[in-house]
Amino acid sequence: MLSMATRLQSWRKVRAATVTSSRTFRGSSSDGAWRNDTPAGSNTEVFVYNPEFNIAWPDSQLGVVARKDKNFNLPGNIGANPTGSLDQLQIPPPSKQPDILSTPTVKESQVHALYNANDFIRYTAGSDRDVFASPRLLRDFPSLPSNEMMDLKVHTAPTLLRKELGDLFPEEDLTAGPLSIITMSILTEHDMSTWSEEVEAEREKLTEHTVISCKEICGRLKEDGYWADFIDPCSGTPHFSGHTNTTMFETDEKFRLLGFRIEDLGCCKVISHAKFGRHVFVGCIVTNAAAGSDAVDNIVEDISPYYM
Repeated sequence: MLSMATRLQSWRKVRAATVTSSRTFRGSSSDGAWRNDTPAGSNTEVFVYNPEFNIAWPDSQLGVVARKDKNFNLPGNIGANPTGSLDQLQIPPPSKQPDILSTPTVKESQVHALYNANDFIRYTAGSDRDVFASPRLLRDFPSLPSNEMMDLKVHTAPTLLRKELGDLFPEEDLTAGPLSIITMSILTEHDMSTWSEEVEAEREKLTEHTVISCKEICGRLKEDGYWADFIDPCSGTPHFSGHTNTTMFETDEKFRLLGFRIEDLGCCKVISHAKFGRHVFVGCIVTNAAAGSDAVDNIVEDISPYYM
């Protein structure tokens, strides 16, 4: 009887070890691979992790919506493996992974294409015949709005104004080097010191015209290598530079240093031009291009030749 019990106990141990050795571990593809190294006859399973064994590589183009590894198609990244071998699960890595730091974005590719087209048109003789249906489009380019009523003046920034402009443009060092202020005075049909629906409509129209003209002038200056920005007529703050709490509206006292008069009517203030009086709408551009430089003189001659 004792011999029979001993044989039964020995058979149970052998049976348990056999069943245990046939079991394998299944993990997700992102955990690499695990190998069952359970010694023969042991009741404790031993799994060894091999970091160099990659079961699956994610599709970098799809990101989080990448398809799952076909070997682990059950919920929880679980798959069947009747053979108990992991060799068939190994998938070779892709030959090349895209570098997200050096690969250009869609916007960068578009900007690069536009720069190439611009260089081709500017520096290739006869390119207008290939690009434009009619070369006359270049000669008939529309002029800036309200330029026939515009008085463009260039001022060298006074020392006092240079200091106050530093609060408007804290990102720029305006204490040294050339600094010019271009004032854009547009003759208006109505007296801007009054209010009516007609005055309001004209003010809105000239605000739009001023922004268009200022962007054009700043663009030309930047193309020549200078820094330039303008005061937005709506907010009184710089248009391109960072936000600041300092403002400069057209009735600001700073305009006195630029040849304008600021009249206090009691209920409000109004700016007055030497030629136009109160029939004026004023825009302001600040640049480090010196007054009298070729870049500035060419802009004044092209945009406002009527008051040269």
